[in-house]
Amino acid sequence: MKRIRLLTAFFALCLSPLVAQGQEIEMPPGAVVRITNCTITSDRFTFDELVERARQLEFDENAPNSVFFRRPIYTAQQYQENYDLQIAAYYSSVTEMVQRRVAGGDDSYGRLPLSCGAPTVIRTVNVNPNNSDWDLTAMTTRRCSVNPDSSMRGIYNRLRAATEGFSAAGNDALVQMSRPLLGGDLVPDFDFVLATVGSTVQETTERIDMFREGFRPIPRTTDTSPSFSCGRNSMWATNRIYTADQ
Repeated sequence: MKRIRLLTAFFALCLSPLVAQGQEIEMPPGAVVRITNCTITSDRFTFDELVERARQLEFDENAPNSVFFRRPIYTAQQYQENYDLQIAAYYSSVTEMVQRRVAGGDDSYGRLPLSCGAPTVIRTVNVNPNNSDWDLTAMTTRRCSVNPDSSMRGIYNRLRAATEGFSAAGNDALVQMSRPLLGGDLVPDFDFVLATVGSTVQETTERIDMFREGFRPIPRTTDTSPSFSCGRNSMWATNRIYTADQ
């Protein structure tokens, strides 16, 4: 059965580049995500206890559309020496983010034992449909650079074709592209962050193993050059704290 599934994926991928050439679409605007890196200031709290307390907070009409706490698992040593977690708060637009934060005050997590650094804001685009019905899963992130003669639109469409190839092979993990929008380094050493978020921890780790075992979602041809290059993966445990209407 697995052999049949992989053969189906191969033939689908052979056709997908031809179809994509005539169906390339614009990259959507995506969500606005406020990112903060934080440390836990109380020795009486573990990360899991912090997550449970955060889920008990009252979120009103000025809250973000969704909030996630991400614990570093395999990241740079420098990050883990300075921070315990990353908080991602999702909004529909910059205007919505600013209006809600002004109305709600700037102490959204004041009732939690946290000390956070300066926030940054990114634009995050889901490449494939979002299967977000989970409370805890794993995600990977990589910093990537656009190669000469390539564009973000072309990369987005190439990644769309790749997610179709992975899906045909049985892996439907969400792929996201994130670009700096506000704050952060004035001259960042990357163009975008590529993230993979499975609906389960296993779906995320299986995506890594598929690459490790030689699976390629898009067949390479002699006239195809890489459109972007990335550093190694970091892995996070991402915990849903709140999502509106859930």
